[in-house]
Amino acid sequence: MVTKIPLGAWDVSRREFLRYSGLVGAGGLAALYAGRSPAFASDAVDLDFAVWTYAVDEVEANVKAWQDANAGMSVKLQDYPWDTYKATMVQRLATSTPTDVLYNNGSWLAEFVAAGWVVPVSKYLDFEKYRDKIIPYALSGLTFNNEPYGLPYYADIASFIWNPTVAKQYGVDRAPTSWDEVMEMSLSMQKKGLRSPILWEFSQVNPSSLDEFIAMSMSRGDEVFDADMNPIFEDPNSPAFQQAQFMADTIKQELAATSPAENDAVRSMNSGQHVFTCMYNYNLAAMNNKGQPLAGQFELLKMPGSKGATLGYVRFYSITSMAAARGDAVAAAAGKFVEAMGGAPDGTFNVPKKWAINRGLGFGVRPLFDDPEVVQAFSSWVNVPMLKEQQELAQTKREAKWTGIWGDTMLRELSKAFAGEVSVEEAMKASADKARELKQQYQ
Repeated sequence: MVTKIPLGAWDVSRREFLRYSGLVGAGGLAALYAGRSPAFASDAVDLDFAVWTYAVDEVEANVKAWQDANAGMSVKLQDYPWDTYKATMVQRLATSTPTDVLYNNGSWLAEFVAAGWVVPVSKYLDFEKYRDKIIPYALSGLTFNNEPYGLPYYADIASFIWNPTVAKQYGVDRAPTSWDEVMEMSLSMQKKGLRSPILWEFSQVNPSSLDEFIAMSMSRGDEVFDADMNPIFEDPNSPAFQQAQFMADTIKQELAATSPAENDAVRSMNSGQHVFTCMYNYNLAAMNNKGQPLAGQFELLKMPGSKGATLGYVRFYSITSMAAARGDAVAAAAGKFVEAMGGAPDGTFNVPKKWAINRGLGFGVRPLFDDPEVVQAFSSWVNVPMLKEQQELAQTKREAKWTGIWGDTMLRELSKAFAGEVSVEEAMKASADKARELKQQYQ
């Protein structure tokens, strides 16, 4: 049974959040934590597992299989919408609402570690046997200060996707190789009757929107911060500024429509009203699913920018400080659960393989690239050699403990620029000012 608790149940002010974070960092977790007693070696163990809402039936099946194989272990699963998931986790963890294992994100890892909310998984499972098996960008994404904080739930890239069938109907018979060509082709198709050839998945509360924006900036040559975490995107010549201006221009000219969430975007792409989009790659599997009206028409393209790079990202299972505080039995159970979900305790990455075959989720471990069943399944919806080529160009974005907070500002400012409320220059300056303020605050 999946239990859903309203977001408002954990409303907490910024002042309270900072106070809770300070207590946790100072060893106040035991004082804050309440609601469950520590478990001892002879006790049955209950774990609270928090996830975002995606294929919950599949998650439930994986949890049930683990419980059936581990007598005395029980897992309470709670799921929350992706667009409010991070805010919900901040509130849960800051107020010590029972949470033992959770889906984590490289974009938030530094922030969560600094607050003392998650612990290195190497304390509770043999991580070294997995280190060389994890894809480099995925390993980078789940590591902070040389410590690993999870095993991959999935790892993937942001992909540039198109529908060549619809494009051909409007006079475009080849793939674009640059952003200039994306603009030229879109203008041409619009003149021939396709109102909005481009679809952006964008909402100011959707973290995927920022990842996709950064991925497209990477394709132009760089991301949003330099190696010292100074913002570089307010420079009009920077890749990120150019991408923001490109997106704003396409929306203003009605060359592009926006969709607030991936499920909506998948449906919109299958309406035949759009040709180009940039989304997490697993959405290509959803677009080409046999139940979709235009299944089989969508293809992965190399990112159009001069560099051709994209964002590689990882989502992973983390163990919380609350689990560790409950004692060795709970911490060991959490480690065992994480390894079952993201690792190969019996030599095979069973759960990641299941996600790859059943849902088209990318994986963060190398052995699955050589698994015949996975290769066969992926070949039904994506050009596997092209996927491997784009994966080789994937890179993780630079992170600091404050970048998760900054991302909220960046999305709001981009939203205002795309709505025409402010110029791209004004939006980039406001976002850069916020980045500098946060960097100074957290030093």
